[in-house]
Amino acid sequence: MRVPLHRLAAAAAAALLVASASTAQAQGKGHGKEQKSAQADARGDDRHRDDRRVYDNRGEHDPRYDRAREGVPPGLAKKGGLPPGLAKKPGGMPPGQYKKVYSTHQGASVLSDVLGRRGYTVVRSADAGTSEYVYYRDRDGRIRRAIVSPGTDRLRFSNVPSPLLSEVISRLY
Repeated sequence: MRVPLHRLAAAAAAALLVASASTAQAQGKGHGKEQKSAQADARGDDRHRDDRRVYDNRGEHDPRYDRAREGVPPGLAKKGGLPPGLAKKPGGMPPGQYKKVYSTHQGASVLSDVLGRRGYTVVRSADAGTSEYVYYRDRDGRIRRAIVSPGTDRLRFSNVPSPLLSEVISRLY
């Protein structure tokens, strides 16, 4: 028994149409909501319930309601009022707004490096209380003393040639 090819193709197309129509109906709007509410009731979840009397009697024992954080956005509550992106930054400040405070030892180290790169010989560095002395040999062969001392907001450098001073300050700040 031979079946013509066009009848076989028509039967296959009809079967495909019936199969696709049944799956499309199952995914349409409104289908399956009965199952969601049954699952929510089974696990005690009241997100899909219509009566909200569960939330009416809030007290301080309710973990979803905290009077101490009233008015503070949720992302700012953990780290003392800082957004999550700034919580790990130094001082809680955005990049470029935080001033780094250098010690006199760090300033003397940068000054010694700049002096060495410019051809001066650094003889020694000495700690002098809150200040730091850097002894270097001048181009004439004389030993000079540069003083690095703390200031109110940045380090102060004394007895340093001006071109070197501008390079030291640009490297620090």
